[in-house]
Amino acid sequence: MDKRDTILRLRNARLEIGGTTLFSSLSMEARAGEIVLLAGRSGVGKSSLMHVISGYYPNEDAAVDCEQLEVAGHDLRGKSLLERTRYVRSVFQNARLSFAMATPYEEMLFCLENFCAPVHQMEERVMEQARACRIQPLLHREFAMLSGGELQKVAFACASLVEAPLYLLDEPFANIDEESIPYFIERIKRWAGQGKAVCVIDHRLDFWDWVDRWYLLDERGTLQIIGVPLSAADTESLKENGLVGDLPPKSAKPEWRYPQREVLRLQDVSIFVSPDEPLVRNIHVRLHEGEMAALIGASGAGKTSFFRALLKQCPFRGSIELLGRPLGKVKKKELYASVGLVFQDPSLQFMAVRVSEEIRISFPHLPEAARREWMGRFHFDAVQDVSPWLISQGQQRRLAFLTMACGDKKILLVDEPTYGQDFQHACLIMTLLQGLCRRGLACIFASHDRRFVNQFAHQVMRIRDGRMEVLCHA
Repeated sequence: MDKRDTILRLRNARLEIGGTTLFSSLSMEARAGEIVLLAGRSGVGKSSLMHVISGYYPNEDAAVDCEQLEVAGHDLRGKSLLERTRYVRSVFQNARLSFAMATPYEEMLFCLENFCAPVHQMEERVMEQARACRIQPLLHREFAMLSGGELQKVAFACASLVEAPLYLLDEPFANIDEESIPYFIERIKRWAGQGKAVCVIDHRLDFWDWVDRWYLLDERGTLQIIGVPLSAADTESLKENGLVGDLPPKSAKPEWRYPQREVLRLQDVSIFVSPDEPLVRNIHVRLHEGEMAALIGASGAGKTSFFRALLKQCPFRGSIELLGRPLGKVKKKELYASVGLVFQDPSLQFMAVRVSEEIRISFPHLPEAARREWMGRFHFDAVQDVSPWLISQGQQRRLAFLTMACGDKKILLVDEPTYGQDFQHACLIMTLLQGLCRRGLACIFASHDRRFVNQFAHQVMRIRDGRMEVLCHA
């Protein structure tokens, strides 16, 4: 396709969800061979805009009206979600929600079947994309056993199986380790080189300073073009929308007047996800009150499995002591009262049908005025009556963190705390976590974001090649 051709034409789009208008009179374009970035504060409607294009909206909860929605000259307004997949390929922010089968291999075959690919070609095409996306070892593992980063890589492979003029990528690197990101950027560039148009949603602007154009969606539902390289005025707009700024001062380990209690000790621990071969072996870790430890490692290295082992949800061998007691002797009720976990997929831990109710359940003894103050700090005012399952991924992450930050936990395990967050909200979460540690909480946070690891961690633990090593102490 000629690079002068316009692939995506969206004119005067309007989206209303649950009686609330997210945006109206919104227009954007993307040409053949072009890569454009869509940025904006968490929760403003970026993913919803992509859902309008892909066909996920409209549905029973969402009403859509567009003066024009064309991809490669095809009017998509009357086409279903399935019909649009011939023109639009998507990688969702939460890749887990996009899979219908049990394993990556089955999912990739299912994708090809939906497009009526010749049977004799299917195996070859699956293996070709598995090699290209480096997921061969994952093909026959169940999705439930894959990490967030591994799921994201599988989503890339599925999107690559069938060509389309337009690719929509929502936070494509949210759970992928930074060492793997350049490889997938090259794959995105290859799509553009083939004449495809690529629209990317991301909060990590530093990954995309080389692309053709940026769009900024603000809280008024207005879409503006941001020039690259940035002008002073555009930088100020990004700052006002919470996308750039200065990191808080580097976290120093608190100076206590007395030796801090050891809350967690692991000695010669090995963690298993299959009966025969340990995923991580010979772990030696000590964690004290007030410590803020970062856990890093490649996607699939075992970070989430490490957290699951501490909650007795994953088999292990060796000695784990919690508050001076063998983990095996700690009853579940006592364990969950002492140790909190913010899931990598935050939607798995909600209990209420409204955001305000979720906060009320988590803070039962807090006065209503104080609960409203917390909702304001985390920017939940506009969605307080919305279901936690219907808010954005970034908002879900903040809600999950807030509900776990309450109570008398001794240890908090946080899996990717800044995932799906704009810069301002990421700093808010990490600063609150830092404040909890200064009051005596011990925390381990798993992260691929080196900015926050370097700025907040008192000690850094890395899983590499099946072993955990402590890289540094504050």
